[in-house]
Amino acid sequence: MKRLLVLLLLLYPLTAVAEMYQWTDERGTVNFADDLGQVPKKFRKKARRLGAEDASPKVIEKGTAEPAKVKSEDAQGAKKLYGGKDEAAWRREFLQADFNLKNAQSDLATLKGRLSDTSRMSRTDYLSIQNSIKYAEDRVQAQQKKLDQLRESADRLNVPSEFRK
Repeated sequence: MKRLLVLLLLLYPLTAVAEMYQWTDERGTVNFADDLGQVPKKFRKKARRLGAEDASPKVIEKGTAEPAKVKSEDAQGAKKLYGGKDEAAWRREFLQADFNLKNAQSDLATLKGRLSDTSRMSRTDYLSIQNSIKYAEDRVQAQQKKLDQLRESADRLNVPSEFRK
C-alpha cells in the first residue's frame, strides 16, 4: 500500500493535465476516479477534483431549485450591476475564491504535518512529500493571487464591501 501511494505521488505531476477525482468512502478508504460519473452518487458532493485550481466539482442533479434572491435593486426595481455582475455573482466569486484558498492552505498544512515524524519514513516517502509540498505551496500562491485580483477588480468597480463576505 505504501509503495502504491509513493508511486501515485511520484506520477502525480505527470497527470497534471488530466482530471482526477478523489473521495473518501464510509470506511475511510481514499478512492480515485478519472470521471465524476465514476464517483458513487452519495460521495459526489465530497469529491475533490485533483490537479485543478477549482477543487470543488459541481454536480447538478435534476430537481427544482429556487433562483437566488438579489437584494441590490435600485428605486425602479432593476438589479444594480458592478462590471456586469450582480450581488449574487460577486458573493459567489468571493466565496469560491476564499474556499479554494483555504482548501489549498489546508492541504499544505496536512503535508507539512506528515513531515513532523520522519523516523518511520523512507527516503522515497520523504522526497515525495517534499515534492508535494512544493506543489501545494505553488497552489496556495496561485489561489492567493486570484483572490487578490478579484479584490482589485471589485475595488475598481466600487463593489460594496458586504458583497465580499
